[in-house]
Formats: sequence, structure tokens, C-alpha cells
Amino acid sequence: MDQSMKGFVIGVIGALITFSAYSQTMVSTTSCITIGFLVLMFGLLVKEGLIYI
Repeated sequence: MDQSMKGFVIGVIGALITFSAYSQTMVSTTSCITIGFLVLMFGLLVKEGLIYI
């Protein structure tokens, strides 16, 4: 799997975390959106090649 595909998969996971903010009750809405945003940013860094996994 190349860097672009890894970044895309990580981005999709981040988007799912962000979208689930209003449908789950385990974590506060603000925390869930923040975590999702951080995962999206991590995916961007992987896609751009700044972080290698």
C-alpha cells in the first residue's frame, strides 16, 4: 500500500470519528471532533510524506 492510499484510509477513519460525534455517548462531542480532526491531520501528514508508516 503506497503513502497516498495509507493517508486516504487514515483520513476516512478520522472522518468517521468526526461524524460519529453526535451519535455516540461515550466521549463528549467536542472531544470526539477534536480527535477526529487530529486523525485527519495525521492522515494528511502521511499522505504528504512527512510521516512514514
